[in-house]
Amino acid sequence: LVTPYLMYYAAESFHFSGVLAVVSGGLFLSSHRRLLLSPEGRVQGGSVWTNLVFVLNGLVFMLIGLQLPSIVTQLGDIRLSMAIRYGLIISGVLIVTRILCTLGASVFTRMMSHVITVADANPGWKLPLIHGWAGMRGVVSLAAALSIPLTIAGDRIFPFRNLILFITFIVILVTLVLQGLTLPWLIRKLKVEDKHRTMSAEDQENIIQRKLAQYA
Repeated sequence: LVTPYLMYYAAESFHFSGVLAVVSGGLFLSSHRRLLLSPEGRVQGGSVWTNLVFVLNGLVFMLIGLQLPSIVTQLGDIRLSMAIRYGLIISGVLIVTRILCTLGASVFTRMMSHVITVADANPGWKLPLIHGWAGMRGVVSLAAALSIPLTIAGDRIFPFRNLILFITFIVILVTLVLQGLTLPWLIRKLKVEDKHRTMSAEDQENIIQRKLAQYA
């Protein structure tokens, strides 16, 4: 819990982004956790961090709501309706782009299955579509926006920083509400089946009997 603060202040003391330093440090520690913790410690830590991350995410989104009014008042010459329109357009572009990327990855996997061994030679389109629709934005997007400095060279105010923050808030809100609430409906609508589901003994017996009946 103390490490992120140390990373943040160490980076800020050298005039670097404290937010990006914390994110980078978290990724580094996550990749080396097998060397830092025992298997028992990782199991226990997983339960603790799950609850802690839930609480922290709640606090972050509460802070978003508290900060949003001040961001709106600092949009300057840009009207609120225009800023909302920008946010909705970018949200739509992000959603469509992610879906196209996941569907494209499915096509690429199917093509490469003729050259190399892949986990699933025919991913289909249902699971990639669900994967693409599940691309909700959250804390990481907000951290990236907040990493933008207040001023640039010559002590000039970073242009449109508040607009970028406002658009980020809109993107987070749209993806969480729209995609988050409709994701269960989409999964039920597509009726996705688990390809790796273990077949029951009764189903296996029925298949065997049908095969025997065909050759009888």
